[in-house]
Amino acid sequence: MNETPSLLREVTLWPLAGVGFFAFVLGYFVARMGRSGKPARRAVTSDSGVFVEVEVYRDAQRAKTRLEQENHSFSEFFQILTDFTKELDGKMDISLLPKRLLEIVDKLFVPSQILILLTDSNFPGKLILKEAKNCPKDVGPAREIPFGEGKIGWTAQTRTTMDQEDFVREMRSGGAHLDAPGHFRFKVDLCSPILGNNQETLGVISVGGITRHPKFEKRLLSMIADLGAISLINRRLAEDQRNRANSDGLTKLITKRYLQELLGEAIHNAEVQNTPVSLFIFDLDHFKKLNDTHGHLTGDLVLKETAEVVKRTIREGDIAARWGGEEFLIVLPNTPKEGAWRAAEKVREALARNTFHDEDGEAMGRVTLSGGIATFPGDGRTQLELVGAADEALYRAKRSGRDKVLKAEPKFLSDASEEVVLGGESSGAA
Repeated sequence: MNETPSLLREVTLWPLAGVGFFAFVLGYFVARMGRSGKPARRAVTSDSGVFVEVEVYRDAQRAKTRLEQENHSFSEFFQILTDFTKELDGKMDISLLPKRLLEIVDKLFVPSQILILLTDSNFPGKLILKEAKNCPKDVGPAREIPFGEGKIGWTAQTRTTMDQEDFVREMRSGGAHLDAPGHFRFKVDLCSPILGNNQETLGVISVGGITRHPKFEKRLLSMIADLGAISLINRRLAEDQRNRANSDGLTKLITKRYLQELLGEAIHNAEVQNTPVSLFIFDLDHFKKLNDTHGHLTGDLVLKETAEVVKRTIREGDIAARWGGEEFLIVLPNTPKEGAWRAAEKVREALARNTFHDEDGEAMGRVTLSGGIATFPGDGRTQLELVGAADEALYRAKRSGRDKVLKAEPKFLSDASEEVVLGGESSGAA
């Protein structure tokens, strides 16, 4: 025990001091290296006068710019939406609807591709492509999509708004085959059906390559589709009301009053566009005798069936009306006299071939017509002049034996030459 103090006195403190100094130096350099590895942080003054770090400030500015852009886009979207809702009264030209829907969808989602498809009574069970953004022009038959075919046709068939997750789930659980041939050029991220009052599919909106994903995007697209449906429904209601107001109760052809309105428009358009417009007026031969022999109920049946023959025979774009009694008048826009005469002959021949029946269902004899053709501008420049010229040709047909159609005779040589010039510029009847 007595030796311990002497041993401690012999031990020097210099080695311990050296170790301590070395640890201090090492710690200092490690701390310096750690600070040099971090990005330098600088403070700047924000718009509100508060000192913030540079990176935080830049992130805030980027977020601000993005929000301003989104706010501007949404403002445009709601402006278009507001304007569109004002047009939902049935007065909108239905051919403009697909374009208006495309504009709204484009502002909301900013997609790379949009397809607006509507149904058509001439193509039952199919969707017809009406408007598109960035759709290849050579899609061919894919412009007509049957219900159930591909993602778009599946949306039409199920009448449900669907996104990619929905499509995948349908393929896995429901066994749906959504990879249709010819649809590989369609980018389909989101689809919504346009549904009518009875949940009938009136069309489909397809959106692909979406660059902006707003909250509740399925609900928003469904809302746009519903607005499109309202426009279609209102248009149909307006057309039904107009047709009922302007159609003859017996034949369902338009009335004389409404035809006069449409004829005025046709003459105006023909004058502006320097094209002809023709009239074909006819009545049924010996109709008074038919009424006296078979009764007025049979006479009404003959008038109704005559109207059906006319509707089946005239071309799309021609306008037929019951002019009064057993007299009918057809307006043939953009048709010279010779083409109108050929179209009238088709009606006359179709009527002569038709088998009419009396009120007891018994077959009757042939029903024939006599008619006259007049053409703007050669036979007249006003409704009164044209109808008068066609009527005069009708009575000439009656006097010359009936069951024929005659053309109005030009009053002057200049009228005939003018008609030839116009006739050369316009297409005749098929």
